[in-house]
Amino acid sequence: MSSKDECLIGIDIGTTKVITLIGKVERNNILSIKGYGISGCRGMKKGLVVDINEATKSILKSVEIAEKSTKMFVDNAYIGITGKHISFESNWSEMNINSPNGIIRKSDVHKLISQANRLNISSQHEIIHTLIKQFVIDEEKGIVDPIGLSANKLAVELLAIYGTASLIDNVVNSVKAARIEIEDIIIEALASSEAVLTPEEKESGVVLLDIGGGTTDVAIYKNKKMIFTYCLPVGGNLITNDISVGLNITFAKAEEIKKKFANVDYNFYETLSKLNIGDIKIDNNKTTLNIRLYNIVNCRVKELLDLVKEKVEGYNFMHEVPCGVVITGGTSLINGIKALANSIFDLPVRLGVPYDVEGPSEVISNPIYSTGVGLLKYAFQLESYLGLGETGEKRRWHAGFISKFKEFITKILKNEGKG
Repeated sequence: MSSKDECLIGIDIGTTKVITLIGKVERNNILSIKGYGISGCRGMKKGLVVDINEATKSILKSVEIAEKSTKMFVDNAYIGITGKHISFESNWSEMNINSPNGIIRKSDVHKLISQANRLNISSQHEIIHTLIKQFVIDEEKGIVDPIGLSANKLAVELLAIYGTASLIDNVVNSVKAARIEIEDIIIEALASSEAVLTPEEKESGVVLLDIGGGTTDVAIYKNKKMIFTYCLPVGGNLITNDISVGLNITFAKAEEIKKKFANVDYNFYETLSKLNIGDIKIDNNKTTLNIRLYNIVNCRVKELLDLVKEKVEGYNFMHEVPCGVVITGGTSLINGIKALANSIFDLPVRLGVPYDVEGPSEVISNPIYSTGVGLLKYAFQLESYLGLGETGEKRRWHAGFISKFKEFITKILKNEGKG
């Protein structure tokens, strides 16, 4: 592909699959998927590398398929990361404004954010993102761009997202072993949010659930900002394992049955007669078999959703999200999960697929590609802000682990915030 420099590449390294997407943002700022590759993943468990050689082979296979689909050589990419080691910390910092007439200057904002970014985290952790939640001037909260405003005191609240350094290094080394240079690492909750959440949802308040094979990534947005993130080390693989044990079949066959027939619909009795899984020859009584399958899947999915609700309630966010819950990821394809989530959270629920994106229908209409699409969307934002010339040279991951907050400073200073 001759326009390689204009393309963005994202690699979503999941527990069950690796997805490589190659995209380009067209003149109308709509992302267009030009090619993709998907392969099964070995060497990963619950978002963590457990066999670096197998993980690298899986990455290489996905990348090679994407290269063939575009006739383009992939040697750099944005990488998604998840795992229960991902955590966050809110940090508050303030300063007095001493300029003439109390006008807030760009230099004041730079100084304040630099001050706020001095986080007290252990040497075992690495900062992945530093996101600006809000500015506050003279106790007035929710300020988006403070430059040019008058104030006696300016404050900022940051959301620092970090992970265990050694576990991040394992992902980095797996990718580097595939001879791919890492442009940046993006947490998967943030990437999926960029792909499926609307500006209105982010503004009003919404919970995102990305339920993958090994993990469930949670993000909460309010006033256009991510205010909370969490990774639950439970995903669709646990459902598959329960089916395997409950029906006494292999994991591979259980995965096939889950994808074709798993159902948590409250009206399942009406659908039993429509299902036909007699070809698996493990039970002569079709109705009994279907009830067993329903009970297994319903129990595990309900438990997963209850765990998420408990976490969200623990931070007192349930009344901050009038737009409810958006569910994406492969497990969101289970029939009836929307109604079940609605009954558990008592909030509006919708299923999320990538929006404002063009390309193959099997990609843009499928929730398993949400993280990959989001990696490209977020990468475009980063490259756009870096390209404005206020943050210095373009960074490479682990070339000194430069703090991530600079992209967001540029965004604010140029007043180009996205909803």
